[in-house]
Amino acid sequence: MKTIKKLAPLLFLLLATGAIISCKKKANSEPTDSCGIPEFQSTTVVDVSNPCGLAVSKSGKVAVTEYKQPYGTIGTTKIWNSYSDLLAKKAPVQTLQSVGAEAIAFDNEENLYITETEQNARIVIYRMKTVNGISSYQYWRIIQEGFINPRGIAFDSKNRLYLADDGKDRLLRFDDPLNNSNLSVVAAVFGSPKGLAIANDTLYITGYSTDRLYKYSLTATGGLGKGVIVSLPKLVDVAAYGNIVAVASPGNKRITLLNSNQIQTTESNYTGCTKTLTGTGDIYGLAFVKTPTGYGILASHYNQNKIIFYQP
Repeated sequence: MKTIKKLAPLLFLLLATGAIISCKKKANSEPTDSCGIPEFQSTTVVDVSNPCGLAVSKSGKVAVTEYKQPYGTIGTTKIWNSYSDLLAKKAPVQTLQSVGAEAIAFDNEENLYITETEQNARIVIYRMKTVNGISSYQYWRIIQEGFINPRGIAFDSKNRLYLADDGKDRLLRFDDPLNNSNLSVVAAVFGSPKGLAIANDTLYITGYSTDRLYKYSLTATGGLGKGVIVSLPKLVDVAAYGNIVAVASPGNKRITLLNSNQIQTTESNYTGCTKTLTGTGDIYGLAFVKTPTGYGILASHYNQNKIIFYQP
């Protein structure tokens, strides 16, 4: 018994060591996803007439533009208080009229900006006002500075507005768009830039005719820092959330997901992986939303008259 008692601590130590080693082996043998991109699945489908541009505000409001044919037809921009209200098929809390509205964005103060691409070629601004606890959007002003087919818009952390001026192949910046139309040309020659997104002061812009996604860090003064490129066909919209980037290719009826941390080299040396969501209709607008369990993606399936919600 004494011998057993003396050996007991040693036996316990050996057993514990074996258990630790076993756990390590088990952990090392488990499969890992080198992409770092979740597997998204379609979970909800909502009927919305000709949905195009999509935007989600910091507080969770959702705005969707309606793009109607023929050219120059007035469409309706719809606003919901939350993505869950949209998915529950509740009526929008407010509607606005727009012409050829292909992109939309909320600034950091929840004001709403809509790019009208046809005939008007302008940015229409609606200011959010709250009265007795109820928020609504009221027309504020227009920015119309010789754009040709203005498309994607996005805001950085300093509430500066960036615009993809498709027809003039340039990226513009407005430092105080709520109050004036002063602009700076940040860069040019992307190849028909259409989609624009900013996350963590990193800017993403799509080049439709060059089949490229450009990624740039933003400088403190609102300029472009280091840039890298990913080759992907016929991109229109782009959305970003944390390190996950989603791009829409309407002609290919698909959404491509990338891990931003892997976009570190030029197109010829890109070694990151992608995941694809395939639809059955032309996919235009994209927007990420926060959910109680993480996040999801809203996608405008234009010619199906549907918005589809994807979740991991």
